[in-house]
Amino acid sequence: MDATQLSIIKEKLEAGERVTSMEAFDLGITRLAAIIYVLRNDHGMNIITNRCTTVNRYGHLTTYAEYVLVGGGV
Repeated sequence: MDATQLSIIKEKLEAGERVTSMEAFDLGITRLAAIIYVLRNDHGMNIITNRCTTVNRYGHLTTYAEYVLVGGGV
């Protein structure tokens, strides 16, 4: 795992931002769940996963994960 990718996601969460895999992909990060795992287990961050549902471009319901740091950030 790239330490830079880990620090990018950590900084976003600590700033109070919510992070999704699509947002991470735009930053060149393709394994967001792995980074979240490391932040939870190796860095002790209390990150929750919100399940969000939306309609995709084909008109079908789809569910995705949104990660949020509890008690962190602004």
